[in-house]
Amino acid sequence: MAGEEHAWSVLYQRYYPGLYAAAIQLCGHLPEAKDIVQDSFVTAWLKISQLKEAITFGSWIKTILIRKCYQWRHKSKRKMGIDPGSSPDEHLIGYELERELDHLLTEKRLYTVLTRLPEVLRSTLLLRYFSAFQSYNEISEILSIPVGTVRSRLNEAKTKLFEKWGQVPDFEVSVIKESNAWNEFYYQTYSGLHFHDDQKNKLLNHLTRSVQIILPNGESNIGSRAFENIIADDRRVGSYLTPVNVVSSGNVSIIETNHHNSVEHPHHCPPRSVTVLVRNKREVSKMNLYFSRD
Repeated sequence: MAGEEHAWSVLYQRYYPGLYAAAIQLCGHLPEAKDIVQDSFVTAWLKISQLKEAITFGSWIKTILIRKCYQWRHKSKRKMGIDPGSSPDEHLIGYELERELDHLLTEKRLYTVLTRLPEVLRSTLLLRYFSAFQSYNEISEILSIPVGTVRSRLNEAKTKLFEKWGQVPDFEVSVIKESNAWNEFYYQTYSGLHFHDDQKNKLLNHLTRSVQIILPNGESNIGSRAFENIIADDRRVGSYLTPVNVVSSGNVSIIETNHHNSVEHPHHCPPRSVTVLVRNKREVSKMNLYFSRD
């Protein structure tokens, strides 16, 4: 029970701010907004057995929240004598699209459709809906692009996603297998990166000699030696990382990691990081590295 309570505490701290912001947009700065967020977590706890994949918890509980906001608004309109069937406002239209997209994200078919999107749109969409780094500001820093570009890419990605959804009759098994294979590869290599030379070398050999490594400040390093030096520096002070989430689509993979520091060097690495890998002919040609102090 203690383990379950801790896990729910972590989930609550991670998702509460975003859910509360969504509730305020839909319901206004009212006490009901907080009540709806709390009620959503209770519902999620009671129905957790219905969640098929842990990585979709964020989108799943957001769908619960949006549904409860709809219900609250419907009841409120009736109390005020307003026709509940009147035209929805801009927020409702936007969240309806978000809700439909969240639903699609649980479908295997989506992996096939995602591969039909351009690389830059796919990277942005994967961060927004498949990672813990979901805010526009975080995505902006990770990809070293303006926030406005993040918004426009997401809008374009959603439009193209729904267009291509009707063009793909079913999911392709080969696409699912390839995604799973890349996920397993990165889980293995990142898990042994700081402890086993064979895993470290396997990952380094996976990078092209001229790989472009992009940091949040826009600084760019060329060559795998820069990444190798980072690992060597971590090893020197006893720091290491563990992968917590890996998602791949086509030639793009998103890898989230937790960092662990030694007692002697407690501040060497930040708590978390995310890496966006782009492959060219099965070798990584570009890496976006982002380190979070949260």
